[in-house]
Amino acid sequence: MYRSRGTDVNPQRLLFTGDVYSGVAIAGVQDSGLAIVIEHPCTMRGTMAQLNDFVLAISVREHEPMGANGWKTRCYDLTPLPDLTGTQLYVGDFLKVGRASTSELSSKPRLACASEFGINLLQQRLVWHMTRCLIPTSTISEAFSHLFEEADLCEDWTDTLFEVGINEVEARQSFDAFLTADLGNGRTLQKDLSETQLRSAVRAQCRTAAQDIVRARREGE
Repeated sequence: MYRSRGTDVNPQRLLFTGDVYSGVAIAGVQDSGLAIVIEHPCTMRGTMAQLNDFVLAISVREHEPMGANGWKTRCYDLTPLPDLTGTQLYVGDFLKVGRASTSELSSKPRLACASEFGINLLQQRLVWHMTRCLIPTSTISEAFSHLFEEADLCEDWTDTLFEVGINEVEARQSFDAFLTADLGNGRTLQKDLSETQLRSAVRAQCRTAAQDIVRARREGE
C-alpha cells in the first residue's frame, strides 16, 4: 500500500496523489486532522512545476476492521489505509472532501506516500464511489504509470542537485524544463515516458543531465 512511511518518507519528494499528512485543514470538512491527497498530479501544478494554491484531499480516520468481502460489497464511500501508523485500520472518507492548502501541506508532517498499487486502489475506489463502475487497478496503472516514473525521476533529480545546495524549487523547475524541452517535432522526454520501451533511455538522460548540473556547480565554486 505504501512506498514509504514515517521516517522513510523522503522530504525532497514532490507532493503526489496518495500522500497522507497530519494536522491538515480541509475547507468545509475539518480544521485539523489526517488527510490524503486525491487529486491527479497533472492538475496539481501549473507552468514550471509551480504548485497550485490548493489540492483536493479527503479526511482520514480510524475504522473498525473489515473482511475483504466487506470492501467488495459495501463502504463505497471509503478507501482502506491499513497499517498507516500501526496495526489499526484507517480509511479515507470520500464524503469528506475539500480543498487543502499546498503551502500548509508543505509545512505539515507527511506520514506516508502511497505505492503505485496504493494509488491505483485509491483511484479505483474513488471512481467506484462516484460511478459504481469497478475499474481494474491494472487498467488504472496503464494510464498512470508514466506519472509514477516522472515523480521518481524528479525525486532522484532533486536529491542529486541538493548535494550542491540547489533547493527544491529550483531543482524541480530545472527538472520540468529539461523534461518538457522541445526535442523537435513536438517531441519531449516527458512524452517519451508514455512509451514503456523508451523509459530506460529517459532515465539515463535524466541521470546524466543532473550529474552535469552538479559538476558545473562544483567547477564554478
